[in-house]
Amino acid sequence: MAHKYEQVAASIRESIAQSLAPHDALASERELMAIHGVSRMTVRKAISVLVDEGRVYNIHGSGTYVGSADIFSKTPKLTSFTEDMISRGSAPSSRVLGVARIVAPDNVAAALHLEPGAEVTQVRRLRLADDTPIALEEVHLPTAVLETDSLNLGASLYEQLRSAGFEVFRAEQEIQAITLSHVDSDLLGVPQGSAALSVTRVSSSRRGQLIEFARTTYRADRYTFQLVVTRDDK
Repeated sequence: MAHKYEQVAASIRESIAQSLAPHDALASERELMAIHGVSRMTVRKAISVLVDEGRVYNIHGSGTYVGSADIFSKTPKLTSFTEDMISRGSAPSSRVLGVARIVAPDNVAAALHLEPGAEVTQVRRLRLADDTPIALEEVHLPTAVLETDSLNLGASLYEQLRSAGFEVFRAEQEIQAITLSHVDSDLLGVPQGSAALSVTRVSSSRRGQLIEFARTTYRADRYTFQLVVTRDDK
């Protein structure tokens, strides 16, 4: 039998499908508690599930709103692009732009704590959802983690890392607003100079081993990031 929060989440999904449009407000927490006869904690857990799925989004102090099918919303939860798209009901795919074993650029070597001149596996891909370009991805992996010849370019990179014993457990990310170059605009199918979000990520395993330096450029018209912050009272 499904948990109560799963039942509430399923009911909200049905309401969205039947009568709500993108950016419409959901019922308040208090109203959802009364409708379903559950606690506030159960309602919040159900909403959290729907946020992770990209079906709804929160505006602090305002409420919860229906997400747009045209915009993918990324929460702070550490998931791969493939996992994000599948959870939102979209079919992920990739177009490989380049794979090579190269000498690590200085910034990559520094981030991964590699010796100068160390080699890395570089993978450049165009990431798509339902055949629509969403992001450009450039990943650098120490050769000790994954060799170029070991790559399955049609499979999830994170799944391959997990199979090789290097599951991505923690990541530090930096998000910047940028404008796209002519080449990147063409690849993403947007006008030259369009806005984009550049995310630089350094990932490590559960044991703290550095295993990935990645820079992903997301179309700003199709991808958003949701962050929850709290005040540290002292």
